[in-house]
Amino acid sequence: MRKINIVLLARDCDSTIIVYNNLKLYFEIEAIILEKTISKITQFKRRVKLLGLWTAVGQLVFMMTVFPFLKLFSQKRKKEIYEQYHLDISPLPKEKIIHVDKLSSSAAREVLQKLNPDLIIVNGTRIISKKTLESVKTPFINIHVGITPEFRGVHGGYWAMATGKKNLFGVTIHYVDTGVDTGEIIEQVFTLPVKKDNFYTYPYLQTAICLDALKKITLTFIEGKKPGTHQPVTIESEIRFHPTIFQWLGNLKRTLIFVFLFCAVELFSELLCNTICPVY
Repeated sequence: MRKINIVLLARDCDSTIIVYNNLKLYFEIEAIILEKTISKITQFKRRVKLLGLWTAVGQLVFMMTVFPFLKLFSQKRKKEIYEQYHLDISPLPKEKIIHVDKLSSSAAREVLQKLNPDLIIVNGTRIISKKTLESVKTPFINIHVGITPEFRGVHGGYWAMATGKKNLFGVTIHYVDTGVDTGEIIEQVFTLPVKKDNFYTYPYLQTAICLDALKKITLTFIEGKKPGTHQPVTIESEIRFHPTIFQWLGNLKRTLIFVFLFCAVELFSELLCNTICPVY
């Protein structure tokens, strides 16, 4: 098997850790280029400009109220996903990390040109500019937690459930172009979440199910071939954004109608356990 120079372009998050630690079992990753996360204030200003003040405020309220609650009471389910799929959450190796403010910058392009990779795997980044895509003669492939083109943008798993399209809950691995998740599709992987899954755990499940497909695609590149593409399973196309508090409440019947009961049971169990078997 020939060796190729693989670079990971990513956001510093759990899914990047999962993807890297799985890939390193089979391949040598030359470098991990991490894009700086923009501030919450900047994010809010951009959302106001793009979606309007009312929608941006609704998204902010959801992220400040509901999301922390879901995160707190979904740790057990996240651990189950880790164990079921044998996910490694060891920290990224510091010696391989290169930090850049923005991937679509001259500094990032200089890094890519210096590394001269044979394959670039993208995970969780902002839109990559045409200038950056053309700065090296290298294929960029993206891991998108959603089925394109119907669930482009963010939280594709959540929106599949929220719109009553459970059959479209999955992941798309595609070539990167200048659009928002519009590149040619290499592979799409599907699964069904369990009742305990929710907005917080969907991305963990989606990341877990795509790892085998990502491995096979990478092996194809190593064999000196370019993976083929195929037509999407749906012709509908829409960019999805973070839900507002109003959208989330309206979609409960399709997504998290069981979550409050589940969280209440989990909380009661924890309280009971600490009462009977207190930890000192």
